[in-house]
Amino acid sequence: MLPPTDDIDPQRYLALLRALAEEGNAKAQHNLGGMLLKGLGVERDPVAAAEWFRRAASQGDPHARHNLGVMCLQGIGMEKDPDRAAVWFRQAALQGDPRSAHALGMLYADGKGVDRDPARAYLWLSRALPGVPDEWLRPLRERIRQLEDLLDADTLRQVKGRIPNLSAED
Repeated sequence: MLPPTDDIDPQRYLALLRALAEEGNAKAQHNLGGMLLKGLGVERDPVAAAEWFRRAASQGDPHARHNLGVMCLQGIGMEKDPDRAAVWFRQAALQGDPRSAHALGMLYADGKGVDRDPARAYLWLSRALPGVPDEWLRPLRERIRQLEDLLDADTLRQVKGRIPNLSAED
């Protein structure tokens, strides 16, 4: 468990966080990666941030996996790699992360890092819908409607049936 931050000196908090991260605490690794990525209380270091996110992701942290997907997609702290971004987003989305489901759906819709696939785009974007921030809802619903127009009735029915039971193959 991470210490509360209300009554703690930021440098002391950072030292405690780093100690927990080095001991293998995935949440601490993720949080330290976030601080390094944004330069909060430390010098901004996207390469080191990516390494801490990788450590947390290797332990199954979905937020770290999502962050690595974003970093791969945008080339932050590493080379741009949309293929690898899709892998990270899929892993986090399968753990229920709606931001990652949204990102993966957009990759399928645009054919970026994966083959363009309107059915899979519809699947992942629909799966993201209940958990995304309110400001994402209108454009997300519009994109889903556009994808519905691209799919024939049989395909759409099959895809809708898979939404609750997504797997690594989706």
